[in-house]
Formats: sequence, C-alpha cells, structure tokens
Amino acid sequence: MGRQPDVYLEFALIALRKTVAYVGTRTLDEYLADDFCRSAVERELEVAGDSLGQLRKIHPDIFLRIPDGTAIVAFRNVLAHGYATLNHRVVYEAASQRARELIRSLEMILGEFPER
Repeated sequence: MGRQPDVYLEFALIALRKTVAYVGTRTLDEYLADDFCRSAVERELEVAGDSLGQLRKIHPDIFLRIPDGTAIVAFRNVLAHGYATLNHRVVYEAASQRARELIRSLEMILGEFPER
C-alpha cells in the first residue's frame, strides 16, 4: 500500500516551514548574498514541490484543492532541472511571501485528516 495523502501534505508543510525560517527577516539583497541560505531554500522548495507532485499522482482530488498546485510542481521542476536559468528573485518571493500562504492552505487541508 502506498503512502497516505496526509504524509505528502506533511512533508510539504515541513519543507515550507523550513523555507520560511531560513529566509527569516532577510531582505532580498541579504538573501542574494547568502549562498548557503539560497541553497537551503531552493532545496526545501524542491522537496515541497516534489511532495505535492506525488500527491497529485495518488490523490488528484486533494491536489486540486491546493491553490496554484500545478504551478508549484512546475516550479519544483525549474529548481531541480533549470538551475542555469533560475531567477533567484522569484525564489525569494516564493519563499518569503507565497510559502506562508501555501502553509495556511496545507494546514487547513491537513486538519481534515484524523490524527495518526
């Protein structure tokens, strides 16, 4: 039996929370100057996107409830394969602003599952 959908939601949620913590209060310039932070943020956004991509395969009905889910998975593919053309300003915006919105959405969906 495969993983339950709440596992993928939890993986994505953990990765997004890390992303927000890594960016913290850094300005765009501070973020751009910090290679370690950028690498960590990119990795966690990749994990979040991959988790949601797996969710899309096994439970498309739940995936469809995630705002911009398809764009998030596509962004993961850019992070994983398009590093030569990666726009770090876009990554910063995703991590510093969009991740918080996604966290709220995933928490709401995850709250509908019984506790393990």
